[in-house]
Amino acid sequence: MYQGENRIIKPSYRNIIIIFVILAIILVMAIMYFSLSQAIITLTPEYEKQNVGFAVQIINAEINDSTNQQISGLVKEVIIENTKNFEAGEITTTESKASGQLTVFNDYSDAQPLIAKTRFESPNGLIFRLPAGVTVPAKSTLEITVIAEEEGEAYEVEPGDFTLPALSEWRKQYVYAKSTEKFKRGQVTNNIINQETIDQATLTLSNELKKQALNQINNELTGNQSIIEDFLTIEVFKYSVSVKPPSNEDTFEISLGLVVKALVTDLNLLKEKAIASLPSMYITKGTLTKIDNDSFTYEITLLDNNSENLVAQVKGEYILSTANVEINKSELKGLSKEEAIIYLENLNDVTKAEIRLPFWSKLIPSLEDHINIEVVE
Repeated sequence: MYQGENRIIKPSYRNIIIIFVILAIILVMAIMYFSLSQAIITLTPEYEKQNVGFAVQIINAEINDSTNQQISGLVKEVIIENTKNFEAGEITTTESKASGQLTVFNDYSDAQPLIAKTRFESPNGLIFRLPAGVTVPAKSTLEITVIAEEEGEAYEVEPGDFTLPALSEWRKQYVYAKSTEKFKRGQVTNNIINQETIDQATLTLSNELKKQALNQINNELTGNQSIIEDFLTIEVFKYSVSVKPPSNEDTFEISLGLVVKALVTDLNLLKEKAIASLPSMYITKGTLTKIDNDSFTYEITLLDNNSENLVAQVKGEYILSTANVEINKSELKGLSKEEAIIYLENLNDVTKAEIRLPFWSKLIPSLEDHINIEVVE
């Protein structure tokens, strides 16, 4: 039986097959080259900052029309009062006359009496007085305190030898004095209740009452409501102090009553309304916008809510950053990566450009739809 036969391909046919295979491979590579050769261009735009103003009304009613510049809100009022005891302040004063310790030496065989007001003279000639009479035992010493004869810093003398001008020259060689520490004017601390002490205590109590009022209001809030603390209205309806300044009492009392009014609304909705009112000149085609959420500033005017439920007028502004990046892709076709970056970074609204190309390509694709531009916002 016939088991088969070896078929021999003639060289000419084999060459044709090889050529077709090579052409197919080249065609596939060409297709892959053009289909996979994509340029990804990342641009960091140059943003320009500017202030944008807005105005929003706060009304004590439900908002049915979401297109107008109104949001719901109301004024919460809390009446709160308290009486609190405060400690007096302290004031430290410097005594007018310096004083110090002397060691009086009596080298004589008899005791030496010293009467009140006995004078002691310092090395620089300043006089100090003994406040009360004493007696220095014979062949002994005695520690005493002396006080400057006059006021002033000059009497804060350094340690040294002191003489007793009232004694005879013969007696002075047996009775004399020495100091080992500098004389000083002492510090005296006393209680004081002055107007500054009262004002500080009043502020402390006022802040405590304000905090209590805000806590009470916060406990009554619902949904996304919050207090606009920068525009609290605080009125004093009661105030008294138990002492009249200046006073040396140890303590005093303050009674304080406040009416705290707080504007309550949805702050996030307020920002949304402000952004929604952005003029059309900022939202044209191709314009990139960024809003700094921390830049919102506003002023609030509380109004008579009898006027069509209008509670307050809000006027403010925020910082808007804009950039307009328009790239003509036809200008990039066929450029090298370095040439394309130079071209892009020379555009007015571009700060930085980055380009990613396939590893086998060093040029920007010649097909515009293979040039992908991404903008960092």
